[in-house]
Amino acid sequence: MLTSSPSPDYRTLIAAASLVVGPLLMAGGDLLHPEERMAPAEQIVILMGQPSQWYTAHLLLFVGMMLFLPGLLALAALTGAHNPAAGYTARILMLVGVSAIASVFVGEMLVGRFVLDGADHAAATGLLQSMFSGPMLAAVGPAMLAFFLGTVVFAIPLMRAGGGLGWAAALILIGVLLILAEILSARVMLSQIGNVLVWCGSATVAWLIVRGAAGVTE
Repeated sequence: MLTSSPSPDYRTLIAAASLVVGPLLMAGGDLLHPEERMAPAEQIVILMGQPSQWYTAHLLLFVGMMLFLPGLLALAALTGAHNPAAGYTARILMLVGVSAIASVFVGEMLVGRFVLDGADHAAATGLLQSMFSGPMLAAVGPAMLAFFLGTVVFAIPLMRAGGGLGWAAALILIGVLLILAEILSARVMLSQIGNVLVWCGSATVAWLIVRGAAGVTE
């Protein structure tokens, strides 16, 4: 529900903190992320040269995603004030998507630890190939796509409503679509730009709800 409140309550403050801190950690992790390749054998060559950087980048992405959860729920609540069905749908889709994306981050952290613990090139390549094999992608891929679809569902009603929230939602949507483009192309720069845009949009929403231009309640 969207309300106007001069004195933010604890739910508003938690949502605002989540909207700032979560995407900021994710942006930091992605800026730290080594170069990517579509071929697992080529990716492992890069990873083995920077295993600590790889692990730290995905750790920040994972922690940031977890801390972003209250903020995502707040974004869905803001949408629900304009379109209750869209708000509910966005909430479900984004929660499903977060679960899937977080599992991928954990898997990539595991590969980093595997290399740091002394795994050779062949073993690390085999693990990465198994992670992104057909059966794994068939299980996790649709759930990951739910996050991107949920972002579209949450953003469009706010963009149509206009104002500061509309512009912030547009930034978040553009950022998330750039992240999707990076997943499909393995061009890290796209997700780096995307995560920065998501943070800019989310921080704007946080500022709006804290100052009372918009408030989040259940």
